[in-house]
Amino acid sequence: MAIRLKQWLSQFCAWHDQYREGELPADLLVPYTEARSDLCATLVVAQRLDLRAGGGRQALRVERALPICFEVGAAKISAITQDISSSGLSALVGRAPPVGTSIAFQLKLGREVTPVVGRCRVVAAIPMEGSVRMAVTFEEMGNEDRAHVEDVVLDAICAEIRTMLLLRNGKAIDASPSEASTREEVG
Repeated sequence: MAIRLKQWLSQFCAWHDQYREGELPADLLVPYTEARSDLCATLVVAQRLDLRAGGGRQALRVERALPICFEVGAAKISAITQDISSSGLSALVGRAPPVGTSIAFQLKLGREVTPVVGRCRVVAAIPMEGSVRMAVTFEEMGNEDRAHVEDVVLDAICAEIRTMLLLRNGKAIDASPSEASTREEVG
């Protein structure tokens, strides 16, 4: 029996909401964890279509504007993230330290959440008009903090899924019935 993709995505988002609220039943923790891993792996593959040759992203990355402060020696650089994953992020800064530099950071994930602190390594510095898009990979960060970052990533994915499903239900997505059933069936 085939499971419709939109039903699977809706179920995943419901489980994710229950997980975030601490209300996911114990018997659903393993299926949720497996679904979370499967969804992230699938979306990473999809994201690789847009990467430059030779680049290989290992974690799902989403656009998200979050306050971050980098400590470069005695200087503090405040910025807003452009995108984030459980393995790193990018942010616009006035000047970036040289690629390879290890720096401390403090990332705010929300008002109710203790900021994530750790160390990251600069892996790219791309000049832009009046600023630099600095990409970093996380080097030192607690497992709980990494899980909080991944939760933020999945919150963003679920928000996008819900928007897509609302558009779909509102007939805003144009597809013939045969195309839709081909795209939406899994298994």
